Amino acid sequence: MQSIGSWRFLVPSMVLTLLLTSCGGDEVTGGPGTGEPTASSASPTPGSASPVTDGGPVACVDWVWFKTPQDQYDKAPVVLIGKPEGQVGETKIYGSKATTHLVEVERVLKGDPGEGNIRISSMPPTCTAGDPYPDGDPLDTAERVIIFATKQGAEWFAMTPAQGVLPLPQGSNLPFQ
Repeated sequence: MQSIGSWRFLVPSMVLTLLLTSCGGDEVTGGPGTGEPTASSASPTPGSASPVTDGGPVACVDWVWFKTPQDQYDKAPVVLIGKPEGQVGETKIYGSKATTHLVEVERVLKGDPGEGNIRISSMPPTCTAGDPYPDGDPLDTAERVIIFATKQGAEWFAMTPAQGVLPLPQGSNLPFQ
């Protein structure tokens, strides 16, 4: 009877262990309404098309959506007006490739990105196969733009893939106060 009693305890603990190890939720910073993404961990299935060319874990980020440019401004650590001068390299964030651009800073509106021109990477949407920017790299432009930036480690990134960069033609008013 002792072996049956052991199984009664062992089976539920094995099931609990299986459930806990199969949950893939690595919380990154932030969440709804914070301006920081919430990420969940996902490992590509062998034989499937992975958004990361060298394999490895991928974070599928659920990006915050700002209702207005004022909301973006309020949540961004750094906001600046500048003009991208060209690509100067690549980096990775959340397991995805990100293109880094040199930006000529015209004016800092909020925060302290440091002196002079700045290297900023376009935040890529995650969990997409193929091109890291399926809708186009928002900093791959020669136009004057507003950049809502955040720092991850020692690197600057546009805050979100879709709302980190806004066009700002000469003579335009700022879309926030």
